[in-house]
Amino acid sequence: MTLTLALNYLTCVIYTKSPKMSHPVTYKYAQCQRGRIHFAEAGSGEPLLLMHATPRSHRSFRNMLPLLAPHCRAIAIDTPGFGNSDPIPSQITLEDMAAMVIDFMDNQEIERAHVFGLHTGNKIGAAMAAGWPQRISSLIIAGHTHSLIADPQSRDAAIHVLSDHYPPLYAEAPDGAENIRDWVAAHAETQKLWWQQNLISSSQVEKKDVDYAEARVIDYLLGRHSIRAMYNAIFNFNFNAALAQLEAPTLVLELLTPDEAHHGEQAEKVCSLMKSARAAKVKNGDRSFLEKKPLTIVTPILDFLKSQRNLI
Repeated sequence: MTLTLALNYLTCVIYTKSPKMSHPVTYKYAQCQRGRIHFAEAGSGEPLLLMHATPRSHRSFRNMLPLLAPHCRAIAIDTPGFGNSDPIPSQITLEDMAAMVIDFMDNQEIERAHVFGLHTGNKIGAAMAAGWPQRISSLIIAGHTHSLIADPQSRDAAIHVLSDHYPPLYAEAPDGAENIRDWVAAHAETQKLWWQQNLISSSQVEKKDVDYAEARVIDYLLGRHSIRAMYNAIFNFNFNAALAQLEAPTLVLELLTPDEAHHGEQAEKVCSLMKSARAAKVKNGDRSFLEKKPLTIVTPILDFLKSQRNLI
């Protein structure tokens, strides 16, 4: 069994174990101009695109989709290079990524959509709204403080702290040694994701804790070859310039954690860069919230969408 088939099997196991829902989640591929894009969707009505952080996939929204489905057509895409979508080239820009998502919208006959983006997803969303304003009904820029720092140099420095731990791209060697070094480094990274601290030291481990670790391991293995290209695209993207161009109503949703308090809260500062933006915050919103406490993220999303159109 190949690695991809094995991972897809594990994905099916995860979904098979999920309870039945009144708004079932379906999984599909869109054959777009620059490759296939895999996505999960639930519900009907106005479309809401959900775009994930690096190196995650639609799996990070798996517990949000059933909560959003009664109110809209919620679509969680695997951005190109991640999840089950086709690979991306080693040199790519966020404008390229945005164009691919617009191509996905064309494929799905979506004229306009609301967009939620977390971390990398918030920057792709900003590039979409800046480059194709007529296609974006509203935008939700979500992230932990490091992803939202208003000063570009400080933001890049904070992101580097988190991105630099990923294995480097090793130089080619005559005997192909770079391949085994890359594989060893991937094993070390998956070990950290597999044996998360709470799984080792907690007095009680819940099933959702294991499911969360499992989903992160699968996503890392499927997307690891695109991580460096994506972070290079982020560092080359003028986020502030894109924000200044936005015409769509925008919510800046800041996930506050004690370990990033030294940055200072950023939502209002980011809002000041835009024409029409408001701020909302989730306290103690660690990276697992989307999967372990999805309602804490879904609630401000629905509140914002309700203020734009009566979706509820």
